[in-house]
Amino acid sequence: MDEVDNVLTALKVHIKKEIVDNFFADRVYLEEDGELLRQEVQDYARGMAGLGQRFMALYQALGAKDACGRMMEILELEAWPFYPEYVNLSPRKQQDLLKNTRRHGLTAYRRFRNLIFDLYETLQQESVTLKESYAKIQSHLKLLNEDIDKFNLSYDFGLIAAQMEALDGGREESMTGGLLAPEREELSTRMRVKRQKLTDEQLPPAPVLPPLAQIKGKLTALLDRIYTP
Repeated sequence: MDEVDNVLTALKVHIKKEIVDNFFADRVYLEEDGELLRQEVQDYARGMAGLGQRFMALYQALGAKDACGRMMEILELEAWPFYPEYVNLSPRKQQDLLKNTRRHGLTAYRRFRNLIFDLYETLQQESVTLKESYAKIQSHLKLLNEDIDKFNLSYDFGLIAAQMEALDGGREESMTGGLLAPEREELSTRMRVKRQKLTDEQLPPAPVLPPLAQIKGKLTALLDRIYTP
């Protein structure tokens, strides 16, 4: 083998190694990005759990079911977020929802009204934050799946095998090792990365709530009607 053959052989080895190295580097990147997405979903779930506590505290502060229903009408929410979870709590746990809540006002009515206002304002701000997080996660999911599609297209086993065989002068055994068609298909499937999917159960959208200033008049009128000393 002359010097030119040695150079060509070394070049073939380098190209094969680069293909393999790129495959594993890109796959690791996708796995790390997928793990980052899972962390974002977990953070979102914790935020939704906190939002649930705020909603349940609001239900407890409002008191009667009818008052909660009128509140949902003001918010234009057909479904009552976290209400089933609230009614399933024991009376003691329902009372504990407001245990550490600060109340302020010169009269009992003022303390009641300010309690509802404070609870709602915090609830609304958290809903805005979660809505932003939801949009970011959906955007991240879309970009990750685009990268997965590019990866699966770039590292199609049949294409890689053909490239390797071409480098070795068309000798099929150089890459496939005499694999049967079902074995080639299984290997191709294992090399592919599955697209990610998030269901509404995994990533429930946060309720969209208007700012307190937008509903304060209607809410005040409701509290005037339902307040009992």
